[in-house]
Amino acid sequence: MEEQSEYDFLNYSKNHHISTNVTRGEKIEFSDKIIKINKYGFKQERNIIITDKAVYNLKKTSIRRRIDLKVIKGISLSKTSNEFVIHCKGEEYDYQYVSPKKKTIVEILAKVYLNVNEEELKLFELNVETLSTFVTYKNDKKKNKNFSRMPRTNFISIAEYIYGTKSNQIVEKKTIISKKSSSKIVTNAEFDDFEIIKTIGRGSVGKIFLAKYKNTGDLYTIKSMRKDQLISQNIIDNIVSEKNILSEGKCNFLLTLSFFFQSPERVYFVTPFMKGGDLYHKLKTDGYLSEDLVRFYGAQIAIALQHLHELGIAYRDLKPENILIDEDGYIKLCDFGASFHFQGTKKENTFAGSPEYASPEMIAHEGHTIMSDWWSFGILIYELLYGITPFFNMDKNRMFELIEVGELKFPNTIKIDGNIINLKISKEAKSIISKLLEKNPGPRLGKNGLNEIKNHPFFADINFDMIKNKKVKPPYKPNVTEEDLTCNFDEEFTSMTTQESPVANWISEYQEWFNEFDKDYDGQNK
Repeated sequence: MEEQSEYDFLNYSKNHHISTNVTRGEKIEFSDKIIKINKYGFKQERNIIITDKAVYNLKKTSIRRRIDLKVIKGISLSKTSNEFVIHCKGEEYDYQYVSPKKKTIVEILAKVYLNVNEEELKLFELNVETLSTFVTYKNDKKKNKNFSRMPRTNFISIAEYIYGTKSNQIVEKKTIISKKSSSKIVTNAEFDDFEIIKTIGRGSVGKIFLAKYKNTGDLYTIKSMRKDQLISQNIIDNIVSEKNILSEGKCNFLLTLSFFFQSPERVYFVTPFMKGGDLYHKLKTDGYLSEDLVRFYGAQIAIALQHLHELGIAYRDLKPENILIDEDGYIKLCDFGASFHFQGTKKENTFAGSPEYASPEMIAHEGHTIMSDWWSFGILIYELLYGITPFFNMDKNRMFELIEVGELKFPNTIKIDGNIINLKISKEAKSIISKLLEKNPGPRLGKNGLNEIKNHPFFADINFDMIKNKKVKPPYKPNVTEEDLTCNFDEEFTSMTTQESPVANWISEYQEWFNEFDKDYDGQNK
C-alpha cells in the first residue's frame, strides 16, 4: 500500500477499486469532492483525483475522464471566485471546476506537472467571477482541433499565485533559510559615501539617483532597491542575476557596476552616470530618429545582444527606456532584471519585458529562446524610425493578437503634435525590420548570430569593428552642462524628492536571504 498523501481527502489510496480500476498504481497526490460546470452552465457533483501522471474526473467512483499531465496546456483562475479551468492541448477539451481548495489543487498540479514536463505550469489569473468565456468545449474541438479559448494575457508565475504579494506568506514557505543568522553584510562603499543630488528615475522597488562620490567628486547613478519589495515581488534571484551581468564588464555597450553595497533595508547598485539620459527621452523629444542614428545605435545594441547570447543570456527587456546614452553619444544597455540564463536547448515559458516588445512565441507561452531578443530588436528599429511600435494598440489583448497574426505595415507619414510628417524609410530599413519581425522564430534574422545582422544591407555602411572599439564619431552628442546635469532626464523623475520611502520592519529577520549579493560573479564569497 502506497504512503497516503495528506491531501487525499477521499482516502482513495486505500480504496482497492480506485487503485485497481482507476489510477492503476499511480501515486495519488490529491482527492476531493468538486463541482464541474458543463457547457450549459449547470453545476455537477464530481470527484477529482490528481496523481503523479494525470488528473481524473469521476462520478462517484466511476471514471468519466482521464487528463494526462502531458496534455495540460495551462490553468485559468478567477480572482473573485473559486472557479478554475484546466486547459488541454490538441484535440483535448477543457474542464471548468469550482472548489474551495483551488489554491491547494493548483499547487499540487504545478508540482506534478513540473516533474512530468520539466517546465512550469502556465497560470492565467483573471478578474472575472466566472470563466465560461475561456473554456474550450468538446464541440469546439470537433469543429477545429486547434481552437482554444485559453487566455493570452494575465500570465502569473506559480510563486506569485501560491505565495501572493504578502511577504509573510513567502517567508513561511522559504524554510531553507535560517532566521537566526546575523552574518555581517559585505560592502565596498556605503550610502553615506555619496552626496545625493537628484532623483532621475523610479522603478517598482525603489528610486534611481544622481549622486557624487565624496572621495573623488565623480558622478554616479545609484539604483536603490527596497528589500521588502524584492521579497514581496519574489525577484531576489533576478536582482542577483542583474548584479552578475553588471559585474561581467567585458562589453563596451553594457552598463557596468562601479560599487555595490547593502544596508539593512536596501540593496544598492552604483553605476557610471550616463549624462545623455535614455533613448526614450530623446525619442520623445525628437519624435523619431534618422536612419543614420538608428544604424549607429542599432550596431551597438546588436553587439551587446550577441555578447549576452554568447554567455547563454537572453536580455528580454529591450526598449528605449533601457538604452542609456553617454556624454560622447555612445550607448549602453541597462536593467538586466528580466534576463534569463538558458541551459542547452531548453526553452523558457515565462513572460518578461514590455508587452509592446514581446515576441509571438512569448505571448503564446509556447517557449522562447534568445531569438525573442532579435524580434525585440526589430520592434526597436521600427519605433526609433516611426516613433511608435508597429503593433501598438491601447487594448492589450488586441495588441497581442496583432503581434501574433497582424500584418506589418510601413506608413509614409506619421503624426507628431498634430503635424503630419512625411517619412522616407529606405527599402533596406524595411527589409531588416521585416526579417527581424518574422512571426516564426525559426527563419527569423539573427538565428545565426551577429554575422547575419552585420551582413544585412541596412548595415552596409557600418564598420562593426570600429563601432565595437568606439572609433567612430557619433552622429549625435548630447548637450550637457555642469549647471544642469539632468537636462536629458524626464522632469517626471527629476521633480521627485530624493527622500527614500520607509521599509517594512519585518525585513530585519531575513537578512540572510541577501547573502547571494555578497558573492563575486563566479559564486565565491568576497
